[in-house]
Amino acid sequence: MLRVSALSSRELLTVLRGLRTLDRDTKKVLRRELKGMAETAWKDALNRNADTKLERRVLADSGRVRVSDQNVRLTSASLSRSLTGGLKPSESYGPVEFGANPRPAATETVRGKGSGTFTRHRDPNRPFKKPNRRGYVVYPSAAQIIPRILAMYVQTFVRAIHEALEGKSNG
Repeated sequence: MLRVSALSSRELLTVLRGLRTLDRDTKKVLRRELKGMAETAWKDALNRNADTKLERRVLADSGRVRVSDQNVRLTSASLSRSLTGGLKPSESYGPVEFGANPRPAATETVRGKGSGTFTRHRDPNRPFKKPNRRGYVVYPSAAQIIPRILAMYVQTFVRAIHEALEGKSNG
């Protein structure tokens, strides 16, 4: 899990303090606008980093954004609903995101359509990339998109304040 502290940015800390003074309707508009922009950016980043069809189905297609007054949460593979074929992203995201070691090929004897039999080797980890602690899709996407979302957060807040003040002075 990646976390960004508001204490590391003076602007972000100012925004969070300023949110306390806003009325409920303005906060609601702010969260809705930020969620729309952040979700689009998050899904684009996930799709850019997903190379395989499996990565797209498990990690990119399940990307979601939750916005509250205190935080923006980026998630992926948190769906407990099974995909076609029975794979549950919430349970099986590990090898897709971080890769898997190739196993020694299991050998099995199979009877062919004719009268003969033959042996074949199967590697259950073949669809996965080699192991990478930093991840292939979600973690690189988050590293790319978090600064952008923080900037959106501050800009959306400033615009909401400006519009609220403009509305009060005109009305």
